[in-house]
Amino acid sequence: MRPAPVAAPADAARPAPRPPRRVGSSAFAQSLGYWPDVRSDFVRGLLCILPGTALDLLVLWLLARVIDGLVAGTLDTAAASLQGALILVLTLAKGAAKYGMRFWVTGASRVFERRYRQDLFEHLLTLAPHDLRHLRLGDVMSRSVSDIEAVRMLLGPAVMYTTQALVVLPAALVTLALIDPVLAGALVLPFTGLAAAVWVSARPTQRWSLVSQERLADLSIVAQESFSGIRVVKAFATEAVQASAFRRMGQAFLDANVHLATIRGSTSAGISIVRDAGVLIIVLVGGWHVVEGRLSLGDFLLFYMILNWALWPLIAVGWMLGMHARARAGAQRLDEVFALRPAVADAPGATAPAATRGELELRRLTFAWEPGAPPALRDVSLRVPAGTVLGLTGRTGSGKSTLVQLLTRQVEPPPGAVLLDGRDVRELPLEHLRRVLGVVPQDTFLFSETIAGNIAFAHDALDLERVREMARVAHVDADVEGFPRGYEELLGERGVTLSGGQRQRTAIARTLAADLPVLVLDDCLSAVDSVTEQAILRGLRRQLAGRTAVIVSHRIATLALADRVAVLDEGRVAEQGTHAELLARGGLYAALHERQRLAAEIEAL
Repeated sequence: MRPAPVAAPADAARPAPRPPRRVGSSAFAQSLGYWPDVRSDFVRGLLCILPGTALDLLVLWLLARVIDGLVAGTLDTAAASLQGALILVLTLAKGAAKYGMRFWVTGASRVFERRYRQDLFEHLLTLAPHDLRHLRLGDVMSRSVSDIEAVRMLLGPAVMYTTQALVVLPAALVTLALIDPVLAGALVLPFTGLAAAVWVSARPTQRWSLVSQERLADLSIVAQESFSGIRVVKAFATEAVQASAFRRMGQAFLDANVHLATIRGSTSAGISIVRDAGVLIIVLVGGWHVVEGRLSLGDFLLFYMILNWALWPLIAVGWMLGMHARARAGAQRLDEVFALRPAVADAPGATAPAATRGELELRRLTFAWEPGAPPALRDVSLRVPAGTVLGLTGRTGSGKSTLVQLLTRQVEPPPGAVLLDGRDVRELPLEHLRRVLGVVPQDTFLFSETIAGNIAFAHDALDLERVREMARVAHVDADVEGFPRGYEELLGERGVTLSGGQRQRTAIARTLAADLPVLVLDDCLSAVDSVTEQAILRGLRRQLAGRTAVIVSHRIATLALADRVAVLDEGRVAEQGTHAELLARGGLYAALHERQRLAAEIEAL
């Protein structure tokens, strides 16, 4: 019985669209789009710097007054206890202000991080496999983790500590100048030297930060590909080769980080020299002023305490410059991904039809993968009436896979060349096309999920009985029930738990479970034996009744299921007709049938 036409989903049922990320925009510029979400927390956190700084100075000043009172003998026990209690209260208030600063600003930066990562993921989902051919999985993972983290650190903690430095350093210098202008002026020289050292180290820090992140991506790629392809590694006994490649990548990552650590260490050494020089100046100049009576002992110690207090913002400035370099390198790598434009996208004003009958048509389809390259398909014209099955075969390289990718719009076809129910597929929303046209690809992919979850992938609410039914049709039910946990068996990465034939049959069950009016089966029985193939074909005959289907296969037994068969040769339709007509014609199809018949007879001997 033919399935009922699929109605377009109601707009009211769709979630509200997210504001799209501006493709190709700077990662830093994009952060402005997130500002409304975090503005209040960010402002609260930065405002906490002012009372925190004032309380810090007040506590240090009170400590200096206590010391002066103790030295002069003017501070009795009651007054000392009172001032001690006041210092304790102010210290607690200061801690609360600093906690608020870190809580709100760091929390806001985590929102930035989440939105960035979500935008990156959603952007990658808009790209077709052909768009991602130059990216490797390990590199994408490195960008989505370490590079986004680097940008977050700049937008959150680095901004927070830089703002703190801009408040603390002027406050410290003004306070010191009011106490002893000469001593305060003497401290300007080492601080100026520090600023110069930090500035000089910024450029090499940025360069080696980028190199370090690229080396981490290389390391991730080797690890991911080695574990994903563990069967190939084992089959060719190349464990030592893969370990050697990982060792080289690890050494390159180590070398880059050693260079980066050397530069950062030099900056840290400069900060330590400034601190020690400042202490020496305080001891020499401040001690002289204490001896002369121009500076009290409490103020002498206040200079030392303020120097140490202002040191952390100075360290933060140097750290921030390094983080800025790392974030710029990370943003550059992120921008490279965001700059990828989807080759297949909804046309302006694309609308879904009210229902889908399932008629497919190719009109004089000519397609080349690159401008100036020889066409992979030449003047291909085919029509698949709604509810019928078309078989597609041909030699390796004849254009079958290209045709499938164009038919399913994984690659953008030429205008007016591929039609569904008389409409150019380029004019249909991609979401609608994916909801009515299902594909079982030749290279099957299963998720690290239960078997039931993989079969019910297109329908979260699919009941177990329907899952079992589709598994029976795909003739994989017996295999599944042989696992300890049955349909709840958790598969390894890419379905590595299953054999090639089991993965193909599970993928067939997944597509059938989606219950779509149009199906494309791309050589999806190549990994099963002839007996299992016949069992699957018997189930498919019942499931395909009334559906439109395109079956791509090299096996004549599979193609016999089709109402009509088209034979591709060098990108053209060389023959088309029914199974019987093509056998009687004695052309390419008949020759393929004869070779397979002879091969079966030889195998049976």
